[in-house]
Amino acid sequence: MDHIAILKDAARTTLRHRALWVLGPLWFLVGGGISTGYVGTPGNFGSNWRYNGRSPHLPRFDPDQFLAALVVLCGLGLILLVVSQIIRYVLQAGIYRSLYRLHTEGAEPTIAAGFREGWHRRTWRLVAQNWLVAVPFIIVALVLLALAAAPLLLNLTESKGLNVLGIVMAIGLFMGWLGFLLVVGMILSVLQQFWWRLAVIADQTTFTAMRNGWRLVRQNLGDIGIMWLLLVGINILVMVVSFPVILVLGGVTAAVAGGPGYLIYSLTHSLILSLFWAVPVSILFLVVPLLFLGGLYLIFQTEVWNRVFIEIYQRSFV
Repeated sequence: MDHIAILKDAARTTLRHRALWVLGPLWFLVGGGISTGYVGTPGNFGSNWRYNGRSPHLPRFDPDQFLAALVVLCGLGLILLVVSQIIRYVLQAGIYRSLYRLHTEGAEPTIAAGFREGWHRRTWRLVAQNWLVAVPFIIVALVLLALAAAPLLLNLTESKGLNVLGIVMAIGLFMGWLGFLLVVGMILSVLQQFWWRLAVIADQTTFTAMRNGWRLVRQNLGDIGIMWLLLVGINILVMVVSFPVILVLGGVTAAVAGGPGYLIYSLTHSLILSLFWAVPVSILFLVVPLLFLGGLYLIFQTEVWNRVFIEIYQRSFV
């Protein structure tokens, strides 16, 4: 396996096909990469307000109205979460298959094809695989965390020596618990790259894909391990480069959004009017570029693992 060639081809694919410039950021957004929110408070904060010595009149608190509003907000939040997760899985499967068809058939990726390829029954296999892994992982993690915290029960005694011993043991076990989660998480992240693709590209059933994914990784540890290490190095490099990029974008955003926003506030004494300028401009100059770059990098990583999967799958099953 030519790992460097795969990385170069993945970079060229990411930069060459503009449909991926849309699909990637969308997938990055619904996958939890970037989220923004704004809550405005109506009012006029300025010199027109004067304290008259009396407490301001506050509206009467109505528990029923508050509960109704809370239920509505929770319902809307749940609907938004479900819709975003559906879009996430559809895009994941669609991008996997679009990149696969590009490599094997020369089919040009399109936005419509990305959604069309992902809107299929096989996409539910991704959901099933994630739940089959996540639920046991969370249960085991919580049980081990409880065991790691068990030495703290020594603090119930009146012995200072036992108290100190319990704290030291709990800290040591907690660090071991974190290390265990880190190692298992890394192993699962690699395995998922293969059983996800076996499910939506090779069209294997949920459990068959997971079983064959484990076999593929176990039989090709060398090639997969080298690619994983290369991607870790690239991730570190991207993180280092991201700091100055974020600083530059933050500075530009502060100048373009913060400066005029403060001027608007100085002239109108209205926080709402200044936010009407600052928030959209901040999204345009800071959030959108970061979302775009994050989406491109997500496509690059996906294409790398797609190429690795295709090469290993073809020599193992074809």
